[in-house]
Amino acid sequence: MKNKEDDLTKSTEELVATIQTLQKNKNNIPINEARIREELIEHIGASREEIPFIGELIKVKDGEMKWESSIEKVLHNFALRLIVPPKYYSLVNQYVNSNNLKGRIRYDKFEDQDYLKNFKNKGFNEKSLINKIEIKPKTQYYDWIENYFESQFDFVCVDNLLEFEQFHEMAITQNGLIKFKRGKHEKDDRPHIARKENFVLGWDNKEKLSSLKKELINLQNQQTENKKAIANKNIEIKNLGIYKDECHNLFSKFEKYDDVNWQSYANEIQEKTEQKDKLEKTNNRVKQLQEDLKKVQDALRQLSDVQIFNKGQEIFSKKNEVGSIEQSIRSNKSIYEPLGIVDVSMFEKQHSDLLNIEYTTFETSRERFQKENSRQTRELEVQKQTKEREVIIKINEFKQPSEAILSKFKDWRSDVNSLPDSTHLELISEYQNFLARLENDNLPKFEKKFNDYLQETITNKVGDFRMFFENWSDSIKENIKHLNESLKEIDFKNKPQTYIQLVAPNKINDEVKEFRKLLEEAVPNVYQMEKNIEGRKHHFNNHIQPFIERLDKEEWRKKVMDVRFWFSYKAEEFYKETSQKFKTYEAMGQLSGGEKAQLTYTILGSAIAYQFGLTRYNQGLESKSFRFIAIDEAFKAQDEDKARYLITLCKQLHLQLLVVTPSDNIHIVENDISFVHFVERKEERHSWLYDMPIEQFKEEKANYLTK
Repeated sequence: MKNKEDDLTKSTEELVATIQTLQKNKNNIPINEARIREELIEHIGASREEIPFIGELIKVKDGEMKWESSIEKVLHNFALRLIVPPKYYSLVNQYVNSNNLKGRIRYDKFEDQDYLKNFKNKGFNEKSLINKIEIKPKTQYYDWIENYFESQFDFVCVDNLLEFEQFHEMAITQNGLIKFKRGKHEKDDRPHIARKENFVLGWDNKEKLSSLKKELINLQNQQTENKKAIANKNIEIKNLGIYKDECHNLFSKFEKYDDVNWQSYANEIQEKTEQKDKLEKTNNRVKQLQEDLKKVQDALRQLSDVQIFNKGQEIFSKKNEVGSIEQSIRSNKSIYEPLGIVDVSMFEKQHSDLLNIEYTTFETSRERFQKENSRQTRELEVQKQTKEREVIIKINEFKQPSEAILSKFKDWRSDVNSLPDSTHLELISEYQNFLARLENDNLPKFEKKFNDYLQETITNKVGDFRMFFENWSDSIKENIKHLNESLKEIDFKNKPQTYIQLVAPNKINDEVKEFRKLLEEAVPNVYQMEKNIEGRKHHFNNHIQPFIERLDKEEWRKKVMDVRFWFSYKAEEFYKETSQKFKTYEAMGQLSGGEKAQLTYTILGSAIAYQFGLTRYNQGLESKSFRFIAIDEAFKAQDEDKARYLITLCKQLHLQLLVVTPSDNIHIVENDISFVHFVERKEERHSWLYDMPIEQFKEEKANYLTK
């Protein structure tokens, strides 16, 4: 029963953990696989929707639930596979390869491709498995899952074995018999496979949770019944022990078996009686012996009356003595019998002298013992009263402590308020339990741990928080520095030659100044922090707590925590020959459309050059550098000079350029491109694409104009 109790406890704990996981994840995925997925996505920064289990995206249609068990057997392992999109593929591989998952996980790499749905043959058998399941709507993996089913799970759900055997290469029955390609057959009737609570399909788990909760109630009922059975068995064991002791006491009263073997004596008396009767009938000698016996008996009756009287007096005295003893026994029984069976072993050890007294000294010994016991009781009563007075004083001091304690422990009164007053000493166990809880909680240890954590948090975390913004600010300055290196190589104007530089002076803003001031004050003095806990508390209450409360205001927080807004940005134009400043651009308002575009192109061009390293290593001419860009209708609202500037800029950066433009603007780039993809519309219904080198295009264009 104890083993069963352990098994039931383990099963209950596992089931509770499973229910909690299902309630948390809202799906039917087993606890171990769900744990591995949670650890994985937490490590790589993904979400459950981005890396789902396939089972979360498919379910058996409501009208096909009679096939649910068979479909679960076919798709169980497939449903427990994860779908990993390309952007997380390498991160997932690194995590899975480098960590002990303590379990098994399978995943498929998602390839987003055109599945040519319009050209698919949708003539599936109406009994096909794919027609009995439903894919979760609006999931980005819908087409991928559908395509996978069509290629790997083209099972037909058949109603009879004739159809199963003769008409389909892959088929399943409602009883779970599965036929695969190449003649493989399988049927799994293990109990845990068929249990509904182990099903994994579906994007919600309400039905599964209901089933598991019923099983949990059943397990709890079994635990209750098992505990009752254990309690009854313990009572039975205790009664058997009592019976064993009684038997042992009975056996100790007899040293030999003959003392209780009354049957042998009864048989012997019976034999002697029969012999006597037989002798009386057959032998006169017996009669003579009987006469002699009668004479002896008569002689005995003739003894003196005095002797008989004396014996009578002695018998009377003994009877009175026996009566007195029996009365004493009855009196004592009325005292100890209501107590039941009492363990007196400790009492006997303390008063071993009482075990050897005789009956004649019993009353004297009892009277002496009772007097001594009464004396000790009075002494204990006096001690008890003294202790009670001491306890009353301590309770009052505990519930009404000094101001020093109350100032140090703000929650003291609320923590002890529920404890009884000193007028209820019978409830002293409440204080004993409170003391035991304090000792078990080991509050000094946790206070030290909290103090250490507080120190570490203040000195390290706040410093890291400040360093984050310092690094961000330095990063902006460093990026502008690198951008300026690229901009210096780009000709902004040709006559005279100029170049652009970006500057980012600090922006004077009261809110940012307040934030930076609070941030500086939040960083503690290390000496003060290490000195004592009061110093740490003072710093936390006066500098960190107000800072946190200020950060709680979202609108203010958004304004001050984006370091990019700590600076005001300008563009300055310099002469290349003398590096003397020519002009400053603080806003676009005073510029024309072309000038705006030119300034924008220049800065974007330098950003591209810096991002892809086009200004390094042979000026971006190495064969494996990435330098392709596309420009769509870039000349639409510009004059030709600004448009040609864009082409020249792209040349300076050695960019590979695709220009999309109407044919009326193609002359702007004709001398700078090598190939043309010419699109012609015919009858407003068809489009034709002609691919040709620029030389051929110019010839075709000249021929067209000549005609």
